[in-house]
Amino acid sequence: MIDCIEPIKTLSKYIKNYFIVETDNSIDYLPEERVYPCGYATMVFHYGSPSKFQKKNSSKYIEPNLVLCGQQTNYYDLSLSGKTGMIIIVFRPHGVKSFFNFPVTELLNENLFLQDLANNEANELEDKLFNSPNNKQRIIHLENFLIKRLNHSDDFERVEHAIKIIENCKGQIKAQDIAHDVCLGIKQFERTFSKYVGVNPKKFASIIRLQNVIQMKSTNKKSMFQLAYDNGYYDQSHFIHDFKSLTGLTPKAFFIDKK
Repeated sequence: MIDCIEPIKTLSKYIKNYFIVETDNSIDYLPEERVYPCGYATMVFHYGSPSKFQKKNSSKYIEPNLVLCGQQTNYYDLSLSGKTGMIIIVFRPHGVKSFFNFPVTELLNENLFLQDLANNEANELEDKLFNSPNNKQRIIHLENFLIKRLNHSDDFERVEHAIKIIENCKGQIKAQDIAHDVCLGIKQFERTFSKYVGVNPKKFASIIRLQNVIQMKSTNKKSMFQLAYDNGYYDQSHFIHDFKSLTGLTPKAFFIDKK
């Protein structure tokens, strides 16, 4: 079961949605799924059995009960527990910075135990979540925790606008052009963007472009050549290189696996 829930209005500028994922199987872990970059940081609470992760070139490990996951530029493999119960907070690309007072670049490709970042607050939150009778109450506790930490800053709207430009262009735009649009020099724009999003604008655009390729392929039968052309890749080798760097698979292997 997967449910998608919208955040309250106060948090909607910072949080895209919540996902509730539940499984009820007799086996310990479900088959591995490849997870590739999506452009969002997340916070995950496991009220069932935690999942098993394997990052690129790393060993498998069991995720903590309450964890903050930064922007990803690498793929990883995920095995859900047969008895999964979890709430996933999906932040908007620049949203997580508004709740945690440290450089979000330090979260890049990291899944950090929330206790290491918020200590006593995290312990109190975890107790409340485990003692809640249902997910509606858990989400109330999560939202209260985030509202207390909310800290809006001056460059938020500027970065928000830059993200909308990249998303509207489906990743096919140069950082210099965005910098001009938001009235910043290129170096200052790259620093400001990375400060809020956790990756530089060029890498974020490549992730958005990957997402668009996958979406286009899922809704029509375009050839790999047409997909590369429509998404602004210089040639097939450029397309394959970028795709494989983010997913670990060639486009052909990736889409065969999705059938």
